[in-house]
Amino acid sequence: MSGQTITKTLVDGLEKQASEYTVWDSKLPGFGVRVRPTGAKSFIIVYRAGTGRTAPVRRYTVAAVGKLAPEAARTQAKILLGNIANGADPSAEKRANRPKRDRLTFDELAQLYLDQYAKVRKSSWKNDEGYLKKPRAKWKRRIASEITDDDVAELLEEIGATAPVGANRTQSVLHTLFSWAKEPGRKHVPANPVADMRRRYQESPRERVLNDEEIRTLWWGLDDPELPAGRSVALALRFILATMVRPGQSAGLLTSELVGFTSEDPQYHIPKNRVKKRREVIVPLNALAMSGVREAIAHDNQGAVFCSWSTPSAAGADEATDDSGMELGRQQSSITRDALSAALNGRPAKGKKPARKGIREHLGMAHFTPHDLRRTAATIARRGGAKREDVKALLDHLEGDVTATYDKYDMLPEKRSVATILEAELRKIIGTKPVTRTLLPVAGDNVVQIVDVERRIVGL
Repeated sequence: MSGQTITKTLVDGLEKQASEYTVWDSKLPGFGVRVRPTGAKSFIIVYRAGTGRTAPVRRYTVAAVGKLAPEAARTQAKILLGNIANGADPSAEKRANRPKRDRLTFDELAQLYLDQYAKVRKSSWKNDEGYLKKPRAKWKRRIASEITDDDVAELLEEIGATAPVGANRTQSVLHTLFSWAKEPGRKHVPANPVADMRRRYQESPRERVLNDEEIRTLWWGLDDPELPAGRSVALALRFILATMVRPGQSAGLLTSELVGFTSEDPQYHIPKNRVKKRREVIVPLNALAMSGVREAIAHDNQGAVFCSWSTPSAAGADEATDDSGMELGRQQSSITRDALSAALNGRPAKGKKPARKGIREHLGMAHFTPHDLRRTAATIARRGGAKREDVKALLDHLEGDVTATYDKYDMLPEKRSVATILEAELRKIIGTKPVTRTLLPVAGDNVVQIVDVERRIVGL
């Protein structure tokens, strides 16, 4: 609508309509009053940011109706349009002067999400952190509020080219992140660019269960001195198979969480921060599980059972050592869930990093994940006669009905029975340790003898 002088009477008489509309002023070209479907009214100007017909057209809000009278708004608009004629761009200047929270980079927003939401509410927050690595690398300095659905689609296509399941998980985490970021009182972004996006990749149900031969190959193969993984990783993988705990719960086991360690009823008390639904869970430990724990803590570990060591970067090449030969100043921490997957997968050569063989390739095994060991253990226990509801309890698979909210029985005797059955079945499968035979020449006779070499297994 155009050709009218914008006055208070005209503005007051403008009614809201189904769609937004603007009344343009006859006295000052480019100046008008916009009426939104909600009834909100504001004085605006429209201009080209630059010269020529190809310069983008921008709208700029001068003030909301009620904050300025029409004549004052027209005066302000005239000043702005004069500045624009001299090369100014008020819309760009407004964006540059937005409050800090409106100028958050995606990298900053992702860290806020992890610190204020994921770590507080999700026991699996480490997974979120992992799936956000590629978005953070791609959009590191991008303003979070300016990321579009096309940007997300492009990223997911790149990830999906080699990891379709990873693309789906990344999409889910981004959906949660942007939904959190746009909540009232936060409003880091105006909208969720993932809101109307369908899953791009079809997933098959996870059904991988290792057969008996594979279990035997893995169990004893984890003792191979040439295994391309640390001993803590090998023992943590065994621990999953012997207990049915989740990979992150195995990797994160602390000595303080081992209750009754020297008794006939050792238990792993998993803290709330590593359990879904944020509640403590008790897992009885059978003798196979305890053998790996004893070996791990025999190295005088403090805190973490399955640990990794790192040396501060400032340490010198001639760093002092203690009586055991351990470098002083080395820092201990739990291995991570990702370390288990990385050890199984290996690593292709990239840049200056050489290829690293994974455990599966080293042992000649078909693909499986750390979580598949948990499913395998449950299957073995059921095959050995454990009741389904008891296996479900040891797996910590929650009931979904209202009664479960009130029934707090921990089923510890039933879970202990499942752990015992699982141990018995595993022992049948793995049998005794295979003997490694090596050829050694006998001095003086030029005869080759076969010598049996057997490695010691702790606790078996």
